[in-house]
Amino acid sequence: MNSPLFKSLINICWVLLAGLSLLSCSDSTPKEGIEVRDGWIRKMPSGVTNTAAFFTILNHTGEPVTLTGVSIEGADHVMMHETKVVDDMAKMVHLDKVIIDNEVRFEPGGKHVMVMGLSVTEATKSYNMKLHFANKPTLDVKAEVRNSK
Repeated sequence: MNSPLFKSLINICWVLLAGLSLLSCSDSTPKEGIEVRDGWIRKMPSGVTNTAAFFTILNHTGEPVTLTGVSIEGADHVMMHETKVVDDMAKMVHLDKVIIDNEVRFEPGGKHVMVMGLSVTEATKSYNMKLHFANKPTLDVKAEVRNSK
């Protein structure tokens, strides 16, 4: 029983068992509720207080969720917008609400959050955003301050 073939089979069994145990530890549980990923605020040059915030919302509730607004502590004014091209001109259209069935991305060139009067310094690493929903509790989201992707 000390043959090289037998030892190889034993090693293969150990590798398979280790792999199966790792799979059982993975997060295979279905997600629930509302998930917000990759929250960030665009870093602007010194003295510029208007910027934009971005994130992705994933809805795991099984029913549409309505985002009615976003607030950021320290900002004078925050509004949801969407960039649309109308008659070959890019325009920002104000959004009173955004309905999320499965996933909605707030990203440069699309839906985004305009942030006015926010003082970002070199030392500022992140802000707390609050996402307000019509039919769900408010969510706190950490938004990292960074340059465009």
